[in-house]
Amino acid sequence: MMALTLRYKFIALLAFSLFFSSCTYEKIELVTELPQNVSFQNDLIPLFNQSCNIVGCHNTGGIAPDLSEENAYHSLTTIANMIDLDSPEKSTIYVRMIDTQSPMPLSGVMPYESQQVLSWITDGAKEN
Repeated sequence: MMALTLRYKFIALLAFSLFFSSCTYEKIELVTELPQNVSFQNDLIPLFNQSCNIVGCHNTGGIAPDLSEENAYHSLTTIANMIDLDSPEKSTIYVRMIDTQSPMPLSGVMPYESQQVLSWITDGAKEN
């Protein structure tokens, strides 16, 4: 009888430990401060070249805005609502980058990169 009770205790302990050891969660780190000194040429152009300025997307002759290196700044600053200096978080380029339903780029939301864009707009969207 005692052996049976010990076996049940062992099985219960094993089940309990397996249940709680298999519980995992994904830690999501929130950006509390915007990146500083974001440069359009050094930070954003490489981002656009890697994720946006590709055939069939935001390249020369493609979908507006044209985010090719030679046209990106002019395109972003002349198309209505792409950059909103009064409410940077409402800028279309930023809103599309954080949109979880239809993000740009299509590969998904880019938390750090979107914060770079927001910081650049917040700092006045300079051609630096």
